Amino acid sequence: MVREPILKQDVINVIERKGGKGIPLFLSKFWGMGLEEKYGNALSQMSANYADDIIGLWYRPPGWDMSTTQNPSYRWGYRPSYEGAKRENTALAVLPEWEELDAFLEDFPDPNEPGTFDGLEAQVKAAGGRYILGCWWYLFHEALWNIRGMENLMVDYYENMDRLKIVGLRLLEYYKVIIDRYAALGVNGIFSSDDLGHQTGPMMSPVIFKELYLPLYAELISYVHGKGMHMFLHSCGDNTKLMEYLIEAGLDVFHPVQRGCMDEVETVNKFGDRISFLVGVDIQHILPEGSVSDVRQYIKELKKIFHKPEGGMLLGMGNGVLPDTPLENIEAALEEMSKD
Repeated sequence: MVREPILKQDVINVIERKGGKGIPLFLSKFWGMGLEEKYGNALSQMSANYADDIIGLWYRPPGWDMSTTQNPSYRWGYRPSYEGAKRENTALAVLPEWEELDAFLEDFPDPNEPGTFDGLEAQVKAAGGRYILGCWWYLFHEALWNIRGMENLMVDYYENMDRLKIVGLRLLEYYKVIIDRYAALGVNGIFSSDDLGHQTGPMMSPVIFKELYLPLYAELISYVHGKGMHMFLHSCGDNTKLMEYLIEAGLDVFHPVQRGCMDEVETVNKFGDRISFLVGVDIQHILPEGSVSDVRQYIKELKKIFHKPEGGMLLGMGNGVLPDTPLENIEAALEEMSKD
C-alpha cells in the first residue's frame, strides 16, 4: 500500500472544513465501461497499491423496465411489457404517458425489498476505521429523465410541473427509507448523482430548479443531516448557476467540478468557504490525451487550487476512466493523488 488510509475523524474534519489530515480519496478507481476488459490483471494489480480513504456501500436499486431481484415488481416500470418502447441510449421512459400516473404510483418499488442490502454489513465491519458512504446513482433529475424520457421531461418542466412534483415527492419518501437502512448500518454519509449540467450550463433554468428540485434537495439533505450524516452529490457539467441553491439546500460535498465546464479557481473563490469538493480528475482530455508528466502536473495544480489548511478538498476521478486511457497515465494519477 502506498500510504496508510486517512481515517474517519480526519475525513469528517476535511468535509466540515475543520482541518484534518491530508486529502481523502474516493472514487479514485472509478473505471469506465471497457477499461477492465482492456487491461485485465495489469489494471487490478497496479491499482491494488492505492486504496480509497472512503468506503462506498452500494445497495441494489430497482431496475427500470426489468427487476434486479427475483421479485418482478422491483422496478420503476409498471407495464407488463415495454417491448418496442422508445429508448434514449440505454434509458427507457417507463412512464411515457401521464394518463398512467396512478398505475405508476401504485406499482412503485418497495424500498425495503429483501436482499438489496445483502453483504453491506460485512463491508462495514471490514472498513477498518474508515469513513463510509451509502451510495446509489440517480437522484431526482436523473430519475425523472429515466421515468419520463429526456425529451418529455424538458417539456414537462413547463407543461406538467404539478405532476413532476407528485413523482418527486414519491421519490423523496422512497429515498428516506433507503437512508434509514444505511443509517442502521452506521454509515457516515450518503452519495448520489444528479447530472444537472451540460457542458455550458444547467440542464434546466435556475427558476425551474428552484421550484421543483430545491425543496426536494432541502428536505432530503435535512433528513440526512438529522441522521448525523453528510450528503455528497455527483453532477457532471456546468453547475455554476445552481451552486447557490445546492449550498442553500445544505449540500456538504460536490463532485466533480468538471474541467472545461466549471472554472475551478472561480468555484473555490466563490463557494469554497461554504461547501467542500470531491474534486474529479479530468477523464475526458487530460487523463487519456496527456503525457505522464501532464497528468502529474495537472493533479499538483488541482491541489494548489482546492487544498486549504482548513480542509474542504477530497479527490477522485471525475467519472469513469475511458478505455483509451494509457495505463501509465492511470498509475501516475493514482500515485500523484495519494501524495500528501
